[in-house]
Amino acid sequence: MNKCIITGSNGYLGSLLVKKFKDLSWDVCEFSSTKKENQVEFRLSEANSINDKYFNNCNLLIHTSYDFSIKSNCDYNANIDGSIKLFEKAYNNGVERIINISTISSFKNSKSFYGKTKFEIEEKSKKFNVINLRPGLFCGSNSKIIKKIENICNIFPLIPMIGDGSFKLHLTNYDDLFKFILEIYKDKDLNFSKILYPCTFEPISFKQLIKIISNNKKTFSVPLSLIFFALKILGILKINLPLDLDNLRGLVYYSDEINFDDTKKYKTEFKSL
Repeated sequence: MNKCIITGSNGYLGSLLVKKFKDLSWDVCEFSSTKKENQVEFRLSEANSINDKYFNNCNLLIHTSYDFSIKSNCDYNANIDGSIKLFEKAYNNGVERIINISTISSFKNSKSFYGKTKFEIEEKSKKFNVINLRPGLFCGSNSKIIKKIENICNIFPLIPMIGDGSFKLHLTNYDDLFKFILEIYKDKDLNFSKILYPCTFEPISFKQLIKIISNNKKTFSVPLSLIFFALKILGILKINLPLDLDNLRGLVYYSDEINFDDTKKYKTEFKSL
C-alpha cells in the first residue's frame, strides 16, 4: 500500500487531498494543527520535534500547511524554517516525492508577504529535491473566494470592481490539482529544479471573472489606491474581512515571467470556470 503524509489536513485543500488519496486506498498520515483522532499534531514552529517514525516507508509528502498569524519577517518566521525542517526530515528519511504547495504570487520581487514567504521556502527547499507547485486562484464549486464573490454579486445590483479589473488571473480547479499531483508522483524522470504551474495557461482578467460570476451585472470601478488605504486602516483596527491587504497585493501584482513549458509536458488539463 502506498503511504503519504499531508500537512495542513485541517485546512480545506489538505482535507480534500486526504479524502482523495484515501479514496484511492492510500495509507494517509494526517499532520494537523487541530489534532483529532488518527491525526498527528503538527505545528510549523515545532517541526524540528516531529518523530522520524512517521516518514518510514513514505512514498509522498504534500505540504499545504501555513501559519497565517505570521504577518511580517520582523520575528522568527515558522512558515519558512518549519517548512525547511520538515523537508529535511522527509529527505533524510527517504521519502520518494516531496511536494510543496506554493502560490502563483511567489516570485523574487513579490509585493505580498505571503508570496515573499513562499518564494523563500522554494529557494531554501531546493537541496532537498522538493517539487514546488504554484497553483493559481482556486476555483470550482468549493472555492471559498469564488463563493465570497458570488455572495457579493447576489447581494448588490451594482458590483464594485477592484480598480479597472484588468489584472490577470490564472485559475486552479481542486480536482485538476489532485490529478496533476498524481501525474508528477509517477514521473520517474522529473526535474526537481523546475517550478510547475498547475493552473490555466491562459489567464482571464478580474473583470471577466466578475462578469461570469455575476451573469453580466453592471459594475463600477473603485480606485485601487482607495481600496489599499481602506484595507490598511481596517487591518490596523483588526477588523476581519474576506480579503485583506496582503491578499489583494497577491492578486493584483503578478509576475510577468511565468513559464508553462515544463507544466505543459503533462497530460492534466486545467479547467477554468
